[in-house]
Amino acid sequence: MGAQIKNQIIGLVRFSYPSRNGFSKEFPTLGELQSFLYDPERLERRFALFEMLTLPSLLAQRDPDFTCVFLVGEGLPPDALEHLRDLVKPLAKPVIVQLEPLPHYAATKKAFKPATAAGATHVTTFRLDDDDALDLGYVERLKHIADRLLHVSGDETPLVIGFNRGFFLETGPKGVEIYDVCERLPLGIGLAMVRRSGEPHNIFARNHRFVSQFFNTYTDAVTPSFIRSVHRDNDSGTHITGQSRTMSEADIAKVLAKNFATSMQQLKTV
Repeated sequence: MGAQIKNQIIGLVRFSYPSRNGFSKEFPTLGELQSFLYDPERLERRFALFEMLTLPSLLAQRDPDFTCVFLVGEGLPPDALEHLRDLVKPLAKPVIVQLEPLPHYAATKKAFKPATAAGATHVTTFRLDDDDALDLGYVERLKHIADRLLHVSGDETPLVIGFNRGFFLETGPKGVEIYDVCERLPLGIGLAMVRRSGEPHNIFARNHRFVSQFFNTYTDAVTPSFIRSVHRDNDSGTHITGQSRTMSEADIAKVLAKNFATSMQQLKTV
């Protein structure tokens, strides 16, 4: 590609947003879904994980030049909304979008719209759940990979970038366990889509496990890129498509200290 690329990076974090078809668990009515999401004890647990994992990983990015959208429902309790606003203020470009319950993909398209800036030739959208974390070099690496891939593949159709290596932080009857994983199929954490500015697609267009059936997909299987929390409030299970538990606890601790905004000691307090 001969023209200079100006690639805007936009992340989307869904914070207990009650989409109409975005959950694996089924709820008979919208009211029951909202009651589940906005239960005070659940919200307290959600904020605890957000403040320990998600937010520090965004604040500590080596390249802070990205926009992060936080999608919330109109029914989110006012005190929770105010707390979220206070928490995300230190980010360079935070955007909180409050929407009525909509079909999932329609909601994400609407949420990305106010964050999209004029002047960009391309937009890269990435996804992150409100209880997971990215590594410190994620945005910097995403920009570099996107630039290289656009020169190789062109931009006639969107392309997807995934990061398959990371860690699971699992809580259960046996306490807290932290172990490594390397997935065969793309995981949702940090999954990104690069497309020309003005085109409608974003990274939520397809299920994260199936994106490579629909888009050219590059996956990094070397860099430890994420921490996924596994707990009782998860909507999806812990199905692992690749290998896991190949590293010692000491080696995991070294990688966490070098690449993430948290430590083994902190994670064990979840």
